[in-house]
Amino acid sequence: MHQQTPWNRIVTTTAAVTEPVSLDRVKRSLGLDNVRDFDTTLQELIKSAANAVSNDLGRALVTTVYTLHLDRWPGREIQLPYPPLISVDSVKYYGDVTETLDTFSSGSYTVSTGGDPGIIWLNEDKDWPELMDRPSPVEVQFQAGFGADTDDVPAAIQAAVCMTAAYFFDQPLPVVQGSVSELPLGVSRLIDSERFQRY
Repeated sequence: MHQQTPWNRIVTTTAAVTEPVSLDRVKRSLGLDNVRDFDTTLQELIKSAANAVSNDLGRALVTTVYTLHLDRWPGREIQLPYPPLISVDSVKYYGDVTETLDTFSSGSYTVSTGGDPGIIWLNEDKDWPELMDRPSPVEVQFQAGFGADTDDVPAAIQAAVCMTAAYFFDQPLPVVQGSVSELPLGVSRLIDSERFQRY
């Protein structure tokens, strides 16, 4: 049984540059194929829908770079949020001796991207460095998501984002980009099998 990593602060370092569904797909679902009047609104709603589905799943959808801040080393493994994990860019820490932000050698740990969540394993013959007494002395930068392109996202998740964006358009309630948490009826069931359950 894995010991849970305290995910106390996670920052989006580089946001995804594409969305999990295209504008054209959402327009087709709404019967607006040849209408451009609502393109800007729909693009904003696609972002909100993608965020809502991502939050519901507990997953990154399209490649995104995050920085996880930790107050301590959590045992000999670090679980990384927002699977699937693509890669770990760096593990940095404020050392007790140097009192500067140093990079922990990538040769001292092993990265597992094959499960949920992705995990950094400290190698058996290594120890984590002593940390400086300061808030969040550990910073782990990593990339997560199904891939860089829309087509990398599973079909069920693409459908869920499309349905949600269309729902937001048909039900024009106040929507603040990036803060939507409510999904329309039926979407959660569609993506139940993709939801990340943190152990």
